[in-house]
Amino acid sequence: MKAADPIRFERRREIGIIVLNRPEVHNAVNAAVMDRLESLLGQLEDDLRVLILTGAGSETFSAGGDLGYFATLTNRRQCLGMSRRMQAIMRRLEDGPQVVIAALNGNALGGGCEIVTACHLRIAASTARFSFRQAGMGVVTGWGGGVRLFRLVGRATALRLLLTAETIDAAEALRIGLVDRVTAPEKLMDEALALASEITAHPADAIRAFLELARTIAQAGPDAAVETETRLFGQCWVGDGFRRRLADWEKRRSPDRSRE
Repeated sequence: MKAADPIRFERRREIGIIVLNRPEVHNAVNAAVMDRLESLLGQLEDDLRVLILTGAGSETFSAGGDLGYFATLTNRRQCLGMSRRMQAIMRRLEDGPQVVIAALNGNALGGGCEIVTACHLRIAASTARFSFRQAGMGVVTGWGGGVRLFRLVGRATALRLLLTAETIDAAEALRIGLVDRVTAPEKLMDEALALASEITAHPADAIRAFLELARTIAQAGPDAAVETETRLFGQCWVGDGFRRRLADWEKRRSPDRSRE
């Protein structure tokens, strides 16, 4: 019997849906998942503007690293190779040209929480639970999620989550800023698709400019990002999107001007 694809992908016009597809092991990440993600992210077409990342099933978004796979990494070199590989995949999500929306269908545990932090926007089912379990396993975050967590929720809250490995519910995740919205499980994908459609309704150059601005702030700080914001404003001003919007406004305005 042919093994199921560990990653399912569906395209709906300008929106792509990526599904972590290993529900039998709580959508845990192994080498096959990384292979597929690297291949998929490297082949996305330029006109794809939003990615929705979710998990198969209703119980778990992702339990992080597959412990069976981790057990095969027996030395420091192999460990660091896996870590850097996943960091590169997470950077592609965070720094790529598409807006990434996490549709958190279930629990995000350990490395699953690290994946959550790499997404730009995060909608959680009300039944979802979150836990950075690395300390309980005797390790630290290895996919870049620790650094991103400090940015997302602040120093004290990040340390609490990381040092205690406590499990929080979706309401608490919303309160601290780990997720942006909580919804009923049956409405999750509808809300994610509606949000994606709101984004794709706007000119692509403006959306990508805001992504670049967010990336610059994260990497260089708000002061250094002011010049980037100014440069992006100038680019968008002469870009097709803004020019078309102005032309549409002029057409709507011209009948009124003819009566002056």
